Amino acid sequence: MVVPVASATRVRVIRLSGEIDASTVDLLVLAIEPHLDLTQGTIIVDLCEVTFLGTAGLRALVRAERHASRMGSKLCLVSGNTAVKRSLAVLDMLRE
Repeated sequence: MVVPVASATRVRVIRLSGEIDASTVDLLVLAIEPHLDLTQGTIIVDLCEVTFLGTAGLRALVRAERHASRMGSKLCLVSGNTAVKRSLAVLDMLRE
């Protein structure tokens, strides 16, 4: 998983690649966690280069979304991959 990060004043972009599953979810958390304390901002997680997104990754994204929301920020997920988009559709069930 490669995680280059770009940031602006109220916008943070985190680009992820590769497979996100139980064996790599810690890398996802390490990539996102430092940016979750941004207040009143937007955190964009670019998943366009992610080839697989398992349930461990989905749960981590839900936790990140909740934390960002408590800080008054918004977590936005971007994906162009059909398989990852299908996985993201499961998020509505995990958000409950």
